[in-house]
Amino acid sequence: MRSIRFGLIVIAVSGLIVLAAGIEVAIWSQQGEALAIREEFVGKQLLVLRHTNEALVELESGQRGYLLTGDAAYLDFFRQARNDLGVALTALDTVFADDTPRSTDIAEVTRLARAKENEAARSVQLRLEGRQAAAHDAAIADEGRPLREAVRTKLHSLADQLGVALANLDVQQSQKFRHIYALLALVVLVVDISVIVAIMSLSTSIQRMREQQREEEHKAMHDALTSLPNRRYLKEWLGMSLAAARRGGQSLAILFFDLDGFKSVNDRFGHEAGDRVLQTTAARLRRTLRTSDFVARLGGDEFVAVLPDVPSEPVVSALIQRLQAELVKAPIAELEDGAVSASIGTAWFPKHGDTVDALLAAADHAMYEAKQTRKAAPSPRLDAAASERGRARSPATPG
Repeated sequence: MRSIRFGLIVIAVSGLIVLAAGIEVAIWSQQGEALAIREEFVGKQLLVLRHTNEALVELESGQRGYLLTGDAAYLDFFRQARNDLGVALTALDTVFADDTPRSTDIAEVTRLARAKENEAARSVQLRLEGRQAAAHDAAIADEGRPLREAVRTKLHSLADQLGVALANLDVQQSQKFRHIYALLALVVLVVDISVIVAIMSLSTSIQRMREQQREEEHKAMHDALTSLPNRRYLKEWLGMSLAAARRGGQSLAILFFDLDGFKSVNDRFGHEAGDRVLQTTAARLRRTLRTSDFVARLGGDEFVAVLPDVPSEPVVSALIQRLQAELVKAPIAELEDGAVSASIGTAWFPKHGDTVDALLAAADHAMYEAKQTRKAAPSPRLDAAASERGRARSPATPG
């Protein structure tokens, strides 16, 4: 669960980073839009300055051409230039209306341009009045030159200022682009790392949950003390084995074990010793039986073994003898051989039943009969062990 929480936290942090980046991009978009509008406005100001300068140049060209030649075409050109200059000066006042830092320069440009226009208009009027000599002298003297140079200087100065401002806006736009690219690259990197970390954390959590689930399933189906399958697992496995035996027409044997002398071990040495006896018994059963056989602990000192596909009853009888010989050995150091033994009952499928409960009941009954028989007739092996211990305690006979 801790890894899952960590993975979810990483995902949440990634989401916050993406959200912050989105907010930053939105802010940049607004700023970028404002910069674009400003760039467009500055470009419009530069265009109006150029139109003003062009109108002044055309005005002067029309003036000098008419003064020197008297050609009416120059007069028409002059009049169109005056009109263009008026439009340009009006536009100049409009686009620079909110440009406070340059308002003084714009006013000066307008004053000088109007002065140049008036000077040109007076000289043209001389020609229109028939005073050709005076008009010619005015053209040669070029009295409007200082005005023309002054307004041109102002216009160039303003154009330079606006060029610098436009360059600064371009730099800001470029910086914004670099900033947003770097931010997006960082976001992609962080999100990728976060996703990898989250996936690893979630995978670890899922793996731990699966392991925990397997462990819980194992605990639910196995005896905690001996690690053998428990009664529940036995019934499920035996049910599947019976179904397979029916389909294949095979026999199946069930051995029911009950330890004799186990209660006295608990009474004399305590439950810890009894637990060790049960663990040793489970180990001996697993070691003696085939790998295909199924061994389970029902509870207490009762065990069950299921032997699928056994060849014959004599083979099972021989196996029971080996099991009894193993189980009669002292399971712990505190006991002697024979202190604990086993009564074993046998049931066969389908001879003694064809269901799980019937076969277990039959094997339990057979075990009970075997226990009663053992009580009535002590095991020859136990008698042999007792005789051996008696001979070991008897004094040696002189030769």
